[in-house]
Amino acid sequence: MVSGTPKTDPALIISSVLKFRPHYIFATAWLFNMETLQFLLCRLKALLGPVRIILGGPEFLGNNEAFLRGNGFVDSVFKGEGEEIFPLLIRNIIEDSPQHSPEPWESLPGFEYLRPDGSYRKCAAVAVRDFPALVPPEKSRFFNWEKSFVQLETSRGCFNTCRFCVSGICNTPVRNIDPEIIRQRLKKIYRKGIREVRILDRTFNAQPLRAVRLLEVFRSFAGKIRFHIEIHPALINQTIKDTLSSLPEGLLHIEAGIQSLNDRVIEGCGRAGKTACAVEGLEYLVSLGKFEVHADLIAGLPGYTYKQLLMDANRLIGIGPHEIQLESLKVLPGTYFREKSRETGLIHSPVPPYEILNTKHITYDQLNRCMILSKILESWYNDPRWRKIFREIVLEYPDFLRELTEFLSGTGFLTRLYSFESKSELLYDYCKTRYPSVLGALSAGWVLNGLSLKKEPAAILRPWISRCPENASHYNPEEPECPLPDNPLSRKADGRYRYYYIIENENIHWFCFNKEIDRRRPVEYACLKYVRNH
Repeated sequence: MVSGTPKTDPALIISSVLKFRPHYIFATAWLFNMETLQFLLCRLKALLGPVRIILGGPEFLGNNEAFLRGNGFVDSVFKGEGEEIFPLLIRNIIEDSPQHSPEPWESLPGFEYLRPDGSYRKCAAVAVRDFPALVPPEKSRFFNWEKSFVQLETSRGCFNTCRFCVSGICNTPVRNIDPEIIRQRLKKIYRKGIREVRILDRTFNAQPLRAVRLLEVFRSFAGKIRFHIEIHPALINQTIKDTLSSLPEGLLHIEAGIQSLNDRVIEGCGRAGKTACAVEGLEYLVSLGKFEVHADLIAGLPGYTYKQLLMDANRLIGIGPHEIQLESLKVLPGTYFREKSRETGLIHSPVPPYEILNTKHITYDQLNRCMILSKILESWYNDPRWRKIFREIVLEYPDFLRELTEFLSGTGFLTRLYSFESKSELLYDYCKTRYPSVLGALSAGWVLNGLSLKKEPAAILRPWISRCPENASHYNPEEPECPLPDNPLSRKADGRYRYYYIIENENIHWFCFNKEIDRRRPVEYACLKYVRNH
């Protein structure tokens, strides 16, 4: 096995493959490695001559004729789930002889290729017949135990028929592995030192009773492993709620699939569940306060307008998940939206990652603004250091997201890299001329996050001075007629501590610094209500 990432030096990968002088090369293709694979494989074919190249993976779930005709260095592609067929292919290769004329894949289901006469052999996607009987991936000598996490399927398939998802291509039944078998596999995974497991089930709570059994298995690993699961928030019943509420804090990381909060859009996607139920489910997950909850939106879905997406982003911020992920629709091979792209008015990139470019309801420029909005959410809402203040601003000013997105359009914001301080300064500078009422809160956040006290956002920071430490009579030296309340952080006898404050609207923010403990950030902080009383 030779592996790498799209960022690996291609010369290193090619050199590694050449050392083996292989007769066959197999690789798995999906939208984010497809271009890299093509770059590597065409060069390996030129260097190795008669080598046979066979590909599989999600990239080949649709019509593959154009790909095979345009990439003559690829001999065949496999469509579907390959675990049961791949060993048969290897057996055919081993038993092959120079006199054996048919190619080793010709007698097997799922393989598409160009025949010697130039015609295209098309076939249906293959589904594994006995999923629970498959050898677990972690038993393979090729399994990578060096990563900090392991991906684990407890089931395969999906009851949902989402038209943007490869799992919705065909109505193959959901196939499950017994939870007790999963328990035994998790024991081995834990013994290998893995502390994070990402469950690959498309909809974890599709079968509520089974979901509860799995959650009880996960409970037995509390404090040892954290589990990532994908939950459909519209389908959380009371049994699952009761189980989730009883689980220990930090056991789960939950991805809550939202996509859109417009029922017409969701129905057009062929997705189950009403948006009102999805909102209720997401609110419940967030209210538990014990798991990290992420929610997602997809720009470019048929019927989804830019205005509606902005409203949905505001609404999700109001609910308050830990992260909001906004992605553009990827029109994937084999999916309904790819096959019906002309009828549904979806214009997408013809090359990976097949991102949506235009629809009947959203323009190219608006989709670009959606990606700016996505980076805005990633920069300030998804960053826990700014989330609370950013959320308060959006809730107070409903047009804030739209106006900030418009301001950043055409500025290079999407491609520019920002440090934590530079993105914090960008937000402050924007609000300085448009939302001056929030500058006090931004300044308090600036100081609390340990950013430079020499820059403008910290200019309103004032040292706390005690006129008479014995009776704790404190005052503002610039407004001596306006007494301050008692400093809640004061340690009068300890000179190592320095105190500062910021007055912001009806709040007073107190900061305590001790450079022996932390040279940049305050070691204590308090925010109290403050009413000026002249």
